[in-house]
Formats: sequence, structure tokens, C-alpha cells
Amino acid sequence: MLCGTRRATPDVSLDADPNSGVSVYDSTKTNGQKGWFVVGGTSASSPMVAAESAAVGAALDSAYVYGNSMSFRDITSGNNGAPCLAGFDLCTGRGSWIGSGGTAAP
Repeated sequence: MLCGTRRATPDVSLDADPNSGVSVYDSTKTNGQKGWFVVGGTSASSPMVAAESAAVGAALDSAYVYGNSMSFRDITSGNNGAPCLAGFDLCTGRGSWIGSGGTAAP
């Protein structure tokens, strides 16, 4: 799917719910907050996926994502304006990466 001249189709998903995020501390005011607060969605998911790819030593490019190197958990409920369906969809892409579970050596 294209959005103007840019690609707008998700490849993988993780946790898009800002209410199930992670606690962070920032001493500089960000979005009207400073100190401890919760961030979620892509603000948390992007670095989590990056950390997992570093842990398993993988360059997370299209060949890796769409080849046979990754296992996915298919996400079939929820939506982002597009419904989550079985298999590849515009809501979650291929699904949630089943990585090392944090057990890979750094």
C-alpha cells in the first residue's frame, strides 16, 4: 500500500497500545511531562524490535523479514483502522516477531 509516494504497509507488529507501555524517566519536559511516565506504541515497540534484532545479530531488512529467517505470531484481533485478519494484513503486517525471547547473547 502506498501513501502518496511513501510506503504505508506495516511489516511487523509488537505492542501498539500506549496503555501497556513501559516506564521511562526524563529530566527534561517532554509533551508536558517530566520525571517518570509511561510511553507505548511505536515509541516503545521500535527500540524493542531493534534490541531483538541486535540480540540475534540480524539486519532487519526486507530480505530478513520476508524470507524464511523469522517466525511470527499471527495477530488476528484489534485494528488500526484496518482489521487484523489471519495472515498478512494492513493492521499488523506479518504479525509479531517470535524472537529469542531475550535469551540470545548480546
